[in-house]
This record gives sequence, structure tokens and C-alpha cells, in this order.
Amino acid sequence: MRLPMRRGGRRSAGLLVAGALVAGLLPAVAEAAPPTVDWTACKPGAPQQCGKLTVPLDWSKPAGAKTEVLVARIPAKDQAHKVGVLAFNPGGPGGAGASIIAEGYADQLFPQWRDKFDIVSWDPRGTGGSTQLDCGTILRPGVPVFPRSKAQYDAMVASSRAFGEQCLKQHGDLMRNLDTRAAARDLDALRAALGVDKLNYFGPSYGSFVGTTYAQLFPHRINRMVLDGILDHAAGPTAFMLTEARQMEYGFNRFAAWCRIASSCALHGRDVGKVYDEVVRKADKKPLPGTPYVKVSGDTIRMSLPVLIPAIGDYVTPWTELAAALAAAEKGDGSGFIGRSYVGDPESAYAAVSCLDFPPGLTSYADAKARLALAKAVAPRVGAAVEGWAITAACAGWPIPPTNPWQPTPVDDAPPILIAGNTHDPSTPLESARGLHRQLRGSHLMVTDVYGHTSWFNSECARSRITKYLETGEMPPERPRCS
Repeated sequence: MRLPMRRGGRRSAGLLVAGALVAGLLPAVAEAAPPTVDWTACKPGAPQQCGKLTVPLDWSKPAGAKTEVLVARIPAKDQAHKVGVLAFNPGGPGGAGASIIAEGYADQLFPQWRDKFDIVSWDPRGTGGSTQLDCGTILRPGVPVFPRSKAQYDAMVASSRAFGEQCLKQHGDLMRNLDTRAAARDLDALRAALGVDKLNYFGPSYGSFVGTTYAQLFPHRINRMVLDGILDHAAGPTAFMLTEARQMEYGFNRFAAWCRIASSCALHGRDVGKVYDEVVRKADKKPLPGTPYVKVSGDTIRMSLPVLIPAIGDYVTPWTELAAALAAAEKGDGSGFIGRSYVGDPESAYAAVSCLDFPPGLTSYADAKARLALAKAVAPRVGAAVEGWAITAACAGWPIPPTNPWQPTPVDDAPPILIAGNTHDPSTPLESARGLHRQLRGSHLMVTDVYGHTSWFNSECARSRITKYLETGEMPPERPRCS
């Protein structure tokens, strides 16, 4: 559910509590006065403007403690013909959108929109230039990710609990107020601070869930909205993991086929599947040296797949890295997987938000074993080496109860929303786009026949149709499909 702005492209993503559903549908808290932002140049002489937005730490207590959120904007080049404000969230959880704008990446990511939109974003609480979490790695090296015994399962749960307790100790109430509803309310505070009645919004990957949540809470504040690479909050942890596993197996097979014909692949002409199986088997038996302080286990290698297999515009670079890492590991060097796996990932906010919104619901080792077996049945080689299981493992013992657990997000009274999904997306499969389409009344589903994570970053046709919709409101035709 992560995108190129985070850790090299990730890029790049699974029920339901009645009480939580009611809480999720509570109306927005009335504002006593619009918030304000003191805008200044992000860097001397730069067109990008940055500021801090002060918002309630707990939105149910608007007069209580506050927290600061970094926000940024870059004005449209053609102010005379400007369509409006376009907000985006880059995915994650934990994608720092304001930092991306501040660094000047809007022209690179969205050149089609720079003339006609003031592009704005924010660093969600816990990330980037906002109040930041920094309490350790999501999945600790040496701790089992795919437990093969009750003892290993207990170790995984204990590691999750220890990580959560450390975050709670360091960050207190912030940890209890990080879910996606808080992010959506912060976005509406940014809208108010900008002095506009309605926003346009683009949400790729996890940003699609931020957008869906915003549409549910503030349907009257939407002008046009595009959700791309969908995370369906109604799916549940097991179903979402299995849809990812099927597409990840497909993606691995595409990677292996590419290696057979691409001279840039370090395993060119070889049976990549067999090499991968043997490397993982050896690393399971005896972890490989990675750095002087970190060993590379089979689980570390497995959890590199959801980082390196999904394609976002450019599959050659990550696939070349994966092949080179496997070739080196075959010779006993695991360093190629350091920094390219969910194991050892230092992005604390990713886990903290995920555990509040996407709880694993594990009840026992038997439950975990059954889920892993289901994944192996639909994806014989990669099994549960997907982002959905990374969240399950990271949150298995989380000490804070979920505040926004898996549940449908029906939206009945928003303007028509454009939903985009790919036929082969290893991170957010097409099933999720179809599921959300059923929940958002009046929405339009655009299917793109490409491989990779999100339509925008993998299809010129999709970019053209999305841009036309945002500028004019005209929905794409159902046929022909984009490719």
C-alpha cells in the first residue's frame, strides 16, 4: 500500500465491529472557527509553501490537547484558468505528502495537474514533519514472521507487543489517535484552512482508504475524487491476504519469466523459482550474513517480495535488485536484502496506523497456521509473503485496541467517485476495487489491463482519463479498457 515516495517505491497494501461502525459514521465535529496556517516558502526562493496546522489530538475532544501537522502546497501555474485545489495522500500508511511537495516532487509525479490545480498535502500525524513516531522496527530481525510452532508464534506476538508498548511509552496519547479517521479529519481541517468549500482528491494505494473515509465523513466537501489501487476495508485480514497472495504469485512468475529473457537479470537464463526456493531453505536453516550486526533469515528474504515484486512504472529496477540479491545470497551474502524487506523496516507509523485500522484478529497459533496454509494453497511458492501478512505479524500482540477495525465504508451521498484498479496488482488486487465500487453509491470503476501497483503509475491511458475527469468531471468510458 506504499508508493514510490517511500523507501524506494513502495509501493507499494484483508471485519467488523458494530460499535466501531457506528462510531465511524458519527458526524464531523463542528468547528468553532476555521483553522489557520502561516504559509512560508518551504525553502528560500521556492514556489512550494509550507506551514503547520494545529488540530485536536483527539477529534472527539476538540477543546483538548493539540498536535501539529505539517502541510504544504504549490500553486497552479495557470491561476487564471485554475480548476481548484487538489489534495493527495501518497499511501502508506505513513506517506508524508507535505514533505513530498516541499522537496519539489509535484512536477515529477503530477505534471499533468500542475497548470490547473493548487496541489496540497499533509504529513499525517506520526510521520515526516508532523509529530513523528520513532520507536523501532516493524518486524524485528531474528523474530519469526511465519511461525512454524507455538513457540515461534508466541515470540512473534511478544515482539509485536513489545514494539507497541515502546511506542506507547514514548508517544502516549498520540498512539491512540493515529487511525485513518483522524487523518481524514486532519485533511478537512486543511481544507478549511485553505478557505475552500470543496476539495478535489487523488488517493493512490492506502491513500484510497483515506479518501474513502473522507467521503464517508465529509461527502459534501468533495468536488471530484479519484481512488486508485484500492484497499477495501470490508475485506478482512484473511480475504485481503489471500487476494494479495494470488497476485504476488503471478508477479513472481512474471519476474522469473523476465529473468529468462533479460540480460540485465543476474539470474539470466536460470530457473529463478528454484534459486529462490533453495536460497530461502538455506537461510531458514542458517541465516546469512547481512551486516556486521544483522543476519538475513529466510523470512527476511520472503518479506522482500512485497517490496520488490510490485511494479510502479518501472519494474526493471526493483526486479534487477531482487535478482542480484538472490544471486549474492546463493553465494552466502545476504546484504542485498537489508533495507529491502519488511523485516527491519523502521517506519513506526506504518505499523501503528495499521494496527488501529487493520487488526489481524489472530486468536491462537492454530489460527495463524490455518491462515498460512490457505495462503500456501493459493500461492504455492510465495505463500503469505505479502503486505497483508506483514501487518498481521506486526500487529499480532498490539497493546492498543483497534479504533477503526475492518468494516464496510458505505457512502451514499457523495458526488460520483472514480475508482481505478488493475487486473494484476500485487499490492491492492482488483477484487478490492470491485468491493469498494459496490459500497460507494454512484461510483464509477475504471479497470486497467496492466501489471503493477496502481493505474496512475503504470498506464498512460489511465493518467489521461483520470486527468480529464479531474479537470472536467467526465467519467472514463467503460470500454475500451485502459492498458
